[in-house]
Amino acid sequence: MSNQDPQHIYHYAIDAFGNWTCEGNPVTEQELVRILSRSIFMEGGNYFIRCEGEVHPVQVADAPLWVHCVHVKTNSKGDLQHVEIELEDGRRELLDGETLTVVQNQALYCLATPRRLKARFGKLAYYELTQYLQMDENGEEFYFVIAGRRYNIEKESEKGAPA
Repeated sequence: MSNQDPQHIYHYAIDAFGNWTCEGNPVTEQELVRILSRSIFMEGGNYFIRCEGEVHPVQVADAPLWVHCVHVKTNSKGDLQHVEIELEDGRRELLDGETLTVVQNQALYCLATPRRLKARFGKLAYYELTQYLQMDENGEEFYFVIAGRRYNIEKESEKGAPA
């Protein structure tokens, strides 16, 4: 992960709402945000982007990826059969239900992309998916049933470790 004689190391950040900055300046060009989002990776517990052969650190306040919306398919009874997530950068993939977590009963997350990066569900995606949320008979655990399989939503502490 070393830079080959870098001219300058740029410091990127993603705030708690998924907004990118570079050297403290907002990154507003959507195509650049898409490129940055697709370049992010984790190494040694820290986030980085690789751009034109150089590696730059990324400070992440919450999650490096955001789920913009979900695309669901249901059967004739309205049961979930298929859930696809769409990330803010336009990538789409099947939801891995085994990776669903929640922090303080508010923010919903999953792991996404082949790099298995944490992705937070934005408001639209959260409300689209939670229409299908179920609760166990004791009122203690929440879960989704997708294609007949139950996926419990694991509770996570603020620091990212299971509660």
